[in-house]
Amino acid sequence: MEWINITGSELKRAARKGGIAILPLGSLEAHADHLPLGNDTFKVHQACVAAAARAEPAVILPPLYYTEVKSMQAAPGAVTLRGRVLVDLTLDLCDEAARNGFSKVLLVSGHGGNRHWVDFFMTDWMGLDRAYSLYFWYMPLLGRVDNQRFMETPFDGHGGEAETSLALHLFPDRVKMRGAGRALQAEPIPDLKGAVTPFEWVSKWPQAISGDPGPASAEKGRIFFASAVDALVDLIRAVRADRKTPAFQARYQKARRHPNWPTALGAPAGRPGVSKRGGR
Repeated sequence: MEWINITGSELKRAARKGGIAILPLGSLEAHADHLPLGNDTFKVHQACVAAAARAEPAVILPPLYYTEVKSMQAAPGAVTLRGRVLVDLTLDLCDEAARNGFSKVLLVSGHGGNRHWVDFFMTDWMGLDRAYSLYFWYMPLLGRVDNQRFMETPFDGHGGEAETSLALHLFPDRVKMRGAGRALQAEPIPDLKGAVTPFEWVSKWPQAISGDPGPASAEKGRIFFASAVDALVDLIRAVRADRKTPAFQARYQKARRHPNWPTALGAPAGRPGVSKRGGR
């Protein structure tokens, strides 16, 4: 069920039954010139809605279209937020879900780049001593690894065969295959002996595509989407049944306020690396 489509009483009942709140994370950015700018948000929102219908009670918050996409600002249509704004916004949304009675919040991303800031967000969140538990999952383009057998291209990525197949299945009226073209990798940044720069991806793929959408099909997209929804259904059920994370979270929050060797977190008694006899 979707947060915006139900009444307040229905929302309270879902929370009381142990339901989880799900926040889909997308983006507004180009995928070459054949997919809609809201592609990542459309696909992850539809996956969340389909999965939640099979794993109730789960309530889907309105998707977050906005994210950090500075690497895509050279292409028309990107809307990017500053990292701190994005982190604070996501925290407020999670906190509001908890205030409405949900003890677990699941972030589900349809945009690969979200993993970078979500990693920081979740680490930062650990120090806030919130009462709810937080989970994150990235929706894989193929749904499951063995769906690789349906792929015709040796390399696939942003706006390529898999992502275009999903779009042809989910929202074919928004796909403009006449604008599709195979990605041509630009000259990469020279070898910097292990150093990285902020421009790694966009310097290689300046056309906002890293793959070939030519072999994409709606049938492949149907298979990939069904697999992703199946995986998300299993994940939602696992999160709802999870008791270990909230219990560990409570122990961790107590232990971090009174630091000591972390026997409270389940570690063996004694200092790390020191045997009971005092040797190493």
